[in-house]
Amino acid sequence: MTTYSQLAQQIIKHVGEPGNIEHITHCATRLRFTLKDKNKVNPEALYGLPEVVKLVDSPSQFQIVIGPKVEQVCSAIKEQLGEQTPVAEETTAQGSWASRLLATLSAIFTPYIGVLAGVGVVKGIVVLLQTMNLVDTHSYVFTVFNALSSGVFVMLPLFIAVTASERFKTNKFTALALTAAMIFPLTDPSVPGAFHIMGLALNVKIYGGAVIPAVFAVLFLSYVERWLKKIIPELAAFVFVPCLSLIICGFVVFTLIGPIADYVGVGIANGYAWLYDLSPVISGALLAGIGQLFVVFGVHWGIIPLALINIQVNGYDTIMAMFMSAVMGQFGAAFGAIFIARNLKDKQIAISASISAFFGITEPALYGVNLKYRMLFVFGCIGAALGGGITGLLGVKTYSFLPVLNVFELGLFSGPDSKMIYEVFAIIVAFTVPAVLTIIYGKTRKLVASPAS
Repeated sequence: MTTYSQLAQQIIKHVGEPGNIEHITHCATRLRFTLKDKNKVNPEALYGLPEVVKLVDSPSQFQIVIGPKVEQVCSAIKEQLGEQTPVAEETTAQGSWASRLLATLSAIFTPYIGVLAGVGVVKGIVVLLQTMNLVDTHSYVFTVFNALSSGVFVMLPLFIAVTASERFKTNKFTALALTAAMIFPLTDPSVPGAFHIMGLALNVKIYGGAVIPAVFAVLFLSYVERWLKKIIPELAAFVFVPCLSLIICGFVVFTLIGPIADYVGVGIANGYAWLYDLSPVISGALLAGIGQLFVVFGVHWGIIPLALINIQVNGYDTIMAMFMSAVMGQFGAAFGAIFIARNLKDKQIAISASISAFFGITEPALYGVNLKYRMLFVFGCIGAALGGGITGLLGVKTYSFLPVLNVFELGLFSGPDSKMIYEVFAIIVAFTVPAVLTIIYGKTRKLVASPAS
């Protein structure tokens, strides 16, 4: 049996050895590499590894779909690469600006997506306790649960600081200090809500859960820090580089970058809301229907910032409500495949893929079952479009961020204008339609006997 260490060694070898790796991270199921030269990759050898499910060569990253064991594999690879992943002195970013942006978003948000998913379940428990009056909202138990479910999202800039500092190659502890300063005014009631300077109102209490301001703050820090290291003598750099970096970046962030980035976030949220309001039904059906195509091409995590911005600006989000149907559509198709499998191996694969999809991870269902037989993927998209259209028609919203879409986070649809029951109806439709279509199609066409090449 291949150990994680042996698998890591083989993967490193077949992506071009350590010197070809600029950066590595992972999401729920994929290793995500930034490589210097993709021509050095040996796809045949990688596909020969039993743990490799799929290779996805996007413009921004080279991705290896592993499955639920991806975290252990990634850790083993990083351990073999050493404390610092090899990085060229100066490397020119590859691909279009859109590709580079996507790679940056992925590197910043995917490393802690598992934690956000776990916190989402805890948040669902809080909603359940509150709506069913199971405990006093002033009790110790509720207070602890509420703190556990809310702290991450209020302190999100700290998480962004860690991953953004790695991406932008700046000191992570200085980045943490800078983003902690952005959050600090929220913790001190004596700090005024806004300061009026030269006719401008500067609000310093807007950065709890801030996404765009935190990213741009760390990006600016990376340039300032590199500049200071060039002009400050090495003997004094240990103290004065972080000191001056914080002073310079602090005032620029609070005065200029933060407010502008906040307006950008509001603009993005309002722009999405405008498009959504043109036709919620069409928006829901379209986004849910093609939602899993984002997964196929490995760009689905680019949606995360938009959903987070919607929550921060509006207090609710609609896009993840639609994407819940996208997940359930592929789950339904894979589940239907269980009943038409012609041999034990196919049945086992369909069962395993269905269990994974039930928990919100669809890659095993996509690559192991649905895309293999093509029409199953189409049926999944049809069910997803129907479910997404229902969420748009009925105006379903989620009031907390849903990083992984599964039934355990349905409680997050409960809020001031709760329509959770409609979301339940939507995902039942999204699941049932492809499951039934798959069974009918499989029985009449002997689907699994002739997989797509």
